[in-house]
Amino acid sequence: MSGSARTRAPSRPRGPRTRKTARRWPAPGTRARRWLFILGFTLALLVGLPLAHALVGEVGAILLGTFALGFALGRMTIRR
Repeated sequence: MSGSARTRAPSRPRGPRTRKTARRWPAPGTRARRWLFILGFTLALLVGLPLAHALVGEVGAILLGTFALGFALGRMTIRR
């Protein structure tokens, strides 16, 4: 079997792609991103807290709500 091994052709370099991919929607700005986060968080609380209350009881819903509020507050006050 010696001498029967084939060598692979050198692969192309993996650098940044030169052709941009087309996006379906334009990327939202920082203000829009903030309001989308607030809207999503509010909807999640309006649906999530009653669901958590039904599944894990009052204490579990309070703990989950506290965790979610702390996460949102931490995300909004992060230094960039």
